[in-house]
Amino acid sequence: MGADTFEVNAVIKSTVLVDAMGDWFGVENDADLQTKLVDLQIKFIKTSAESNGWRFNQLAEKVQINNIQNTADGVEISYEAVVDMLGSLRGSIPTLEEVRHARFEAVVPRKPMGFSSMQMNNCAEVDDGHSIRDYNFHYYFKPEQENCDLDLIQAQVEVTQVFDRPVAYPEYDKLMKTWDDGSVGFAAALVPNRGDNDPKSRFNAHKKALENDLGLDGELSPDNTFIRYTWKKGNITMVIDLYDPTEVPWSTGFAAHFRAQLSNYSYVHYNGHSSYGSKELLNDPAAYSDDYQIVVIHSCQSYAYYTRQVFRAKATAMDPSGMANADVVATGKSSYPGGSPPTTKVMLKSLMQGMVAIDNGRPENAPDWITIADRIKTATWGDILYGVAGVRYNSWTAN
Repeated sequence: MGADTFEVNAVIKSTVLVDAMGDWFGVENDADLQTKLVDLQIKFIKTSAESNGWRFNQLAEKVQINNIQNTADGVEISYEAVVDMLGSLRGSIPTLEEVRHARFEAVVPRKPMGFSSMQMNNCAEVDDGHSIRDYNFHYYFKPEQENCDLDLIQAQVEVTQVFDRPVAYPEYDKLMKTWDDGSVGFAAALVPNRGDNDPKSRFNAHKKALENDLGLDGELSPDNTFIRYTWKKGNITMVIDLYDPTEVPWSTGFAAHFRAQLSNYSYVHYNGHSSYGSKELLNDPAAYSDDYQIVVIHSCQSYAYYTRQVFRAKATAMDPSGMANADVVATGKSSYPGGSPPTTKVMLKSLMQGMVAIDNGRPENAPDWITIADRIKTATWGDILYGVAGVRYNSWTAN
């Protein structure tokens, strides 16, 4: 749910082909492999979805296999996949009958892997100076190019549900854990990646926001890997650890460093590139805490790339959606590194405001998620489509 977006469910119907060997051996009887295969194909819907006004989540919520058969070309799987998409909100939420471009077709590769360099170059169009690679081919996919000779197939996309935008809150009660001194609150990890030109630029920008904008004083950890800020308001204590990416050994790698923090904090904030959804930050279920967590992914189009990874990883037998213990702040469009510190400031100030209000017996003054998303939009740029995923059915209320 965002300040300026509405969300829909859509069903995709198509057929995908794979050679059942190597990593795909046994795909006929392996539901996880089938979902992975469908994910590989449906991400190529992105450019068609955007031409129809939608920001497309490239990972499926649910996959139903309708038919599997062996052919001379490989294993052919017909499926229906449920996905989410974002539309720009202009006024009130449209009804299903009012939704524009509720049905459209998208041309996708029949076999969504094993592309040659020539095929990728002939079937994509780059407008920002980047080179076409396997991991970003879908982002620039343009099959109508004259020389595109891929084996293509139509995918049918139909919007089947328009989600409402109820008043939903962070799970404040789950955030407000008791510290040793009797105060309540939570621990946050800010985990910026290295900057593009200055390796410490993202780190320094967050440090400035915490110290100048929030008025906090930090203490360097004994191993020099993070600065700890302790923010107290009455009976509320928020511990904020800002990690220095230049202190991460190259042998460890940033992804492993990020996952290590994901295990230990209630709030984890990433600032860096999305790399077209190829980063190994959020796809390891063992990396997460079992508790409720707020994950902020401040990177380009993180709604499309990473929100579903969080929910898949947090899913349990009791909570197959993975949403009961995870709220994910994400971007619908490309963002900028400079927007991350203002987002951090809004997030931490809003959560502090909510916890103080509850502790003072005034829960009605705790901000809800759409209010927080609107504050982020106001503090940054107006066209990023900031929003929060997994919150529509949160249980805490101000009543």
